[in-house]
Parts: sequence; structure tokens; C-alpha cells
Amino acid sequence: MKSKKAILALILALVTVFAFTGCGGSGSEEPAADDAAAAATAVIGTQDLTDCTAIAKGAGYFTETMGDGVDINRMAAGRDMITAMKSGDTQIAGPLGICPTIVGLTSGTDYKVVYVASLIRGTEGLVVREGKGFETVADLKGQKIGVTLASSGHYGMLCALEDAGLTTDDVEILDMAPDAINSAWERGDIDVAYTWNPTLNNIAAKDGEIILTAKDLAEAGHQTINFHIVSTSFAESNPDAVVAYVKALAKANELYESDKEEAQSIVSEYLELDMDVVESQMSDDYPGLDRQLDDDVLGADNAAKAMLQVAEFLQKAGQIDDAKDLDFYKNAIDTTFIEKALEE
Repeated sequence: MKSKKAILALILALVTVFAFTGCGGSGSEEPAADDAAAAATAVIGTQDLTDCTAIAKGAGYFTETMGDGVDINRMAAGRDMITAMKSGDTQIAGPLGICPTIVGLTSGTDYKVVYVASLIRGTEGLVVREGKGFETVADLKGQKIGVTLASSGHYGMLCALEDAGLTTDDVEILDMAPDAINSAWERGDIDVAYTWNPTLNNIAAKDGEIILTAKDLAEAGHQTINFHIVSTSFAESNPDAVVAYVKALAKANELYESDKEEAQSIVSEYLELDMDVVESQMSDDYPGLDRQLDDDVLGADNAAKAMLQVAEFLQKAGQIDDAKDLDFYKNAIDTTFIEKALEE
């Protein structure tokens, strides 16, 4: 069932269409969205991460490029976004970690990856409590570790354990959402967590030390990626709206690259975080539109290969039944919307 917000968004979209038909324009100071894109209604499921997507949300780029028919639904974790996508309550989602992306695809949820939000570097990592003698991952044997299952953090933790010669039998993995990790850390219930910002930096500042990051894992061959996805049926019915979505993301990337201070100021205001916090947390690689098809992003099947590698880990850990094959993930990526945005 559509939420009241979604119904309101539909009404607003219809009003927009009639206004354009009768007057030939909105009279707004902002550029009018393409007519076809403005006519589409969509719910965008999103996590509030300190990244370029937050710039697009805070600056109103999605409404600017897609029209008033879009509704932003802020969610706690990627698995919530997949659940909403599966139920039809969400048509577009991102930024979405590589693990929930794979879990959704392999469980039959029908969507396409259309854009890379970030190549994860410093915004995810393994944090331990100081004074406990944890200097390396190998020291964590027998410890309780707070992790959000089916997330990129979960994958990162599995990779870290394997590289250190440990398995999940050597530790106790506790499934926790980021907020729960933060609370458990403050209570002293856990001394180890693999999570992402802002939780990562928050608990690191409370007697914590980050001993491993996603950048370290990427250098060891375990690349994690945040994606943007779109329901296949919505993309087929509203291709112009998806191109407009990509353009909004591209505009946010452009601002970040040209005026980082202004971009981070928008993130600071939107997420209600201090500027110094935003500056410290925006530590990933955020490829712009002109890099999306490069070999280290979506080109050369780079993302598809990373997805397969993660899927094999998830199957081994019992999180999915079938890791599929490379062709499955290649078919799950649709670059036509990026290509169209580049042409325009």
C-alpha cells in the first residue's frame, strides 16, 4: 500500500503536469524538470550517509531534475531499502551497499544497478576498544563483534577474518543496526565492531581505535562499493526519470569536485552535523559521471566481478543460497542511463 506521502507525491506530480500544459512553464527560479521525468512519481529509499547523495538531497537536485513527483524516504540500512523495493513501496534506492544489493538480487528482487555512489575507502572499518590488547584482527578470537548482517560491513568483517586466518566460528557475530552498535558500545556490551560512518567515527571517539578500513581491504583485493538501483519495471516505464536521477547524482558529484567546502556545507546542514565531522567522514572515492564507465568503476566488468566475489563470500557464510555467476551480475548492471546522461 502506498504511503500518504506517496499519494501526495502523485497529486503534486499531476498538478505539475497540468501546470506545464496550461502555462508552458512553472515560473520557478529553478530549471524546470523534463516533462517526461516530471510526470513520473517515485519513492527514493535512501540512507543518510556523508556522501554525494546527501549533497543531491540537501540541495534539492532530485526535485530539480525529476520534478515534484519524487518522495525521499530516509531509512536506517540497506536491507530496509531492499525490503521496500521488493514490496513496491520504493522504486529507486541508494546509496546501497554491495551486500544488500546482492542479497536482493539473488533473492529475486527485480532491479538494476544504474550508478556507483562510492568506492568505499575510509568510511567503513573495524574499531576496537582501547586498552583491551586488540592490535590486529587475529587478536579478536573469542570476541563479540557488532556487525550489521547482509551489509558491506558484514562482508568487510568476513574478509578481515579470513585474511587473518580466522573464521566466524572463532568469534561471536552480533547482528546490530548502526544505532544499536553505538548504544552497545556505550554500554560496554561490545568492544569490537565493524561499521560505517557516522557510527564508526562516533565510537572511535569514545575510547575506540580503528585498526582496519575498507581501503585496506580494497588494497588486499576486497573491493566494496555503494550503488544506486532502480526497479526494472520503473526503469522500463520511466527511462527519462532514471536519466534525470542520474543527472541529479552527477550534479552533486560536480559540486563536490568543484567546490568541496560548499558541498560539505550542504551535507552538514542536511544531516545536522558539524562541518569538521562531515570533512572527516567524507573519505571515500566518489566517481562522477565522467568516471562511471571507467575500468575501476563500472567498466571492464569491475563492479560485476566485485559483486560475484562478495556473493561467494556471502554464500560461504550462509547468508545467501546461490552466489550465481558473472553473467548474472553483468546483466544486473544497466549503464544506458549513464550513457544517455553523458550524451546530453
